[in-house]
Amino acid sequence: MRRSMQMTAMTEKVRLRPALALIAALALVSCASPAPAATPTPPPTLAPTPTPAPTATLAPAPTPTPTLAPTPAPAPTATLAPTPTLAPTLTPTAAPAPTATSTPAPTLAPTPTSAPTPTPTPAYDQVDVVLGGYTFRADVADTPALRQLGLGGRDSLAPNRAMWFVFDEAAPRSFWMLNMRFPLDIVWVSEGRVVTGVAERVPHPEPGTQPVHLPTYHSVVPVRYVLEINAGLADELAIVPGSRVSVAPR
Repeated sequence: MRRSMQMTAMTEKVRLRPALALIAALALVSCASPAPAATPTPPPTLAPTPTPAPTATLAPAPTPTPTLAPTPAPAPTATLAPTPTLAPTLTPTAAPAPTATSTPAPTLAPTPTSAPTPTPTPAYDQVDVVLGGYTFRADVADTPALRQLGLGGRDSLAPNRAMWFVFDEAAPRSFWMLNMRFPLDIVWVSEGRVVTGVAERVPHPEPGTQPVHLPTYHSVVPVRYVLEINAGLADELAIVPGSRVSVAPR
């Protein structure tokens, strides 16, 4: 039966083969023919959108262009004609007058400064004055000129030397240190040759001191004699008021 069915099927295929061939031919023809154009569907009609009224646009105010003042034309500069260069005129140089050559003064050799010349001692009478147990060899000043000079101008006095002033009468006496170069003790002596007072260690003035600036030294009581000795001897020899004085010519 199976075989019968297979045979039937084969018979059907043979019977249908012409029809299938026709269908295939029609199909080929259909494919070769152009397909009908599709009719486009019209798009929907949209309502027109209202056009907005134009907005008035303000035109920008024109910026005024600054008007430049006309630049004044520079005044023409006068051109100075060049000054002609003058050839330098040489001034004749005057020959210098001959300078007188002075003859240098001869240079003097400096004079050597000599030591101060001691004042020459005038000729005095001399006496021995004994006081305080000590004997002084004294020059006698018994005239106005000798009394005024005194020991002034001398550089020093030996320890045993002195000056004995003699006046005509007893009176208050004043002494100063004019031109003195060393200090003194001044011993005031009465007419009876008794010491009435002592001016001790009287200083000598500085060189150049004017006489108006010199101090004066006075006797306490009237005296007729005055003895000048080196400063300090009155204290050393204990010469005091009341001491006795003796004088002997040489």
